[in-house]
Amino acid sequence: MNEQAPQRVEPNAAFMQLLFGKQLTFALSGVARLGAADHMDGTARPVEEIAGHCGAHAPSLYRVMRMLSSFGVFREEPKRHFALTPVGELLKSDAPASLRYLAIMFGEEFSVRAYEHIGDCLRTGIDGVTKAYGKGIWEVLAERPEQCDTFQRAMTNSSAAAAAAIVDAYDFSAIERIADVGGGQGLLLASILRGNPRLKGVLFDLPEVVAHVPHDRFAGCEDRIAIEAGSFFARVPDGCDAYIMKHIIHDWDDERCQTILRLMREKLPKHGRVLLCEMVVTDEPGPTPVKLLDVEMLVVTGGGKERTEEEFAELFAASGFRLNRIVPTGRPLSVIEAVPA
Repeated sequence: MNEQAPQRVEPNAAFMQLLFGKQLTFALSGVARLGAADHMDGTARPVEEIAGHCGAHAPSLYRVMRMLSSFGVFREEPKRHFALTPVGELLKSDAPASLRYLAIMFGEEFSVRAYEHIGDCLRTGIDGVTKAYGKGIWEVLAERPEQCDTFQRAMTNSSAAAAAAIVDAYDFSAIERIADVGGGQGLLLASILRGNPRLKGVLFDLPEVVAHVPHDRFAGCEDRIAIEAGSFFARVPDGCDAYIMKHIIHDWDDERCQTILRLMREKLPKHGRVLLCEMVVTDEPGPTPVKLLDVEMLVVTGGGKERTEEEFAELFAASGFRLNRIVPTGRPLSVIEAVPA
C-alpha cells in the first residue's frame, strides 16, 4: 500500500495563516461578547434567528461565523444555518468548562492596547499595558470595574477547566487547612474542599474580588471555609499548613514572587508546603500553550513570565524553600510542590 505523503504547505501560505491569527482572536471575542452561543445548540439554526436573539447584524454575523466554522468552532449547513461543535460549546455561558469570558477578555481594551506596543516590549522589556496607560495592569483593572469583572470571570473560566485535573492529580489528604492565595472567586478551592471532606480552607484575595464571590460557591462546605481580604504582598492567612496559588506567580517578577513566598515561609509549620499551579517551560521544540502564555505575560504584566523547573527551584531557594516535586495533571498545568528548606 502506498502511503500518501503529507501535503506541503508553502511558506507564504503558512506565514499568512499565522498572520491572520488576529482575525480568529477578535472574531471569537466578538461572538463571545454577543453571547451568540447561548442561543445555539447542536441543531443548525438560521443565522438570522441567532442574530435576532443576540442583537447582531445578520449579514456581518454570517461572515464571522462562516470563518469560524472553517476552524471548527461552528458547523455550517446550507442556507446559512449554523450549529455548535464541541469547541463552540465552550462559548456558552453555562457550559461546565465555559471559556466565554476568557474569549471576551482577549478583546478587552487593556489587552488590545497592550499588544499595540509589542515592538516597545521587545526593545525595552517594559510591558505593553504600562506603555499604553502609564501604569501596570492591576492598577488599570482597579480603575475599570467592568473590565476587572470580565478578568475575574475569565480567571474563573480558567479555574473551571483546571480544577478537576488538579484535584485528580494531587493528594490533598495530609493537609489540614489550606489557603488559596489570590484565589479569585473561589472555584478551585471549592473543588478541593468538595474532594476532601476533612479539609478546611481559606479564600484570600483583594477586597474588591472576594466581595463578589457567588453566594453558593461553597455550598455544602460552609462550615469549612473562611474568606479573608488582603494583599498577598502584605500578609497571608494564619494557621495554615499549606498555601496554594494558581496562575499567580507567573504574573510577577522574581523579587515580588519572593516577597509572597517569604510571607508564606514565615507562617508555615515545618511540615507545611506551598503548591504552585503553573505551566512549566520545557525543551520541547514544538508549539506549546506555555510558550503562548509566556508572551501574554511579557506584553500584559510587568515582569511576569512562565518558568522552567530550574527557575522555580531558584525562586524557592531564594525564599527559604526547596522544590520537592512537580506533579503533572491532565492539562498543561502542573502542581509544583515546595517545602521549607
